[in-house]
Amino acid sequence: MNQRYLARTKAIGVLVLLASVARAQAADFLGSTQEFLANTYLVDLGQGSQLSQVIRASQTGGFETSTGNWVSFKGWYSSNWTDSRVALMTQLTPWFGLIWGASTGELGEKYTIDPSLKFGFVLRHDFAKNSSLSFKATTTMGGSLREKSCVADYGDIGGQQKVNCRLAASPLAPADTLSYLYNMKPLNAYFLSLQYSFSF
Repeated sequence: MNQRYLARTKAIGVLVLLASVARAQAADFLGSTQEFLANTYLVDLGQGSQLSQVIRASQTGGFETSTGNWVSFKGWYSSNWTDSRVALMTQLTPWFGLIWGASTGELGEKYTIDPSLKFGFVLRHDFAKNSSLSFKATTTMGGSLREKSCVADYGDIGGQQKVNCRLAASPLAPADTLSYLYNMKPLNAYFLSLQYSFSF
């Protein structure tokens, strides 16, 4: 009977100890999370990118089929959602911060802008109360623009062939237009900035 009582007492003691450790770790985690969020600042928020602008420019125009029907580019190069981005900076020390963020991407009938992740850092050195030097570096992973081809019917002479939708009615041979399909990385995939500030 005493042995069972001792075993139960030990088991309860171990459970109480484990619960105390778990509670302390949870409190530390919550404290760290709150401190992390308190030192995190919004540095960029917006909709649309340089690649989105490339797509918007492709909406104009179209071509006429052999049957006289007009095909507009607008439906192919439009989307219900424009690529959106957010970037934040978490200050780890008075002179060093981490930059991190993401973008949603964009999807149309004939193109895709992939989602992306942004990472970087910023260093700051104060020479005096009114002057400072800061260095910023970021890189973006993903976010590429890729365009899909069309299948066009060139009649008895050409038959059905893959072609760049935007150049289907151009003088180029259909196969030659495929090399002009959009396949672009973000134009600001790598960014470096050195800035000196002086206030008076």
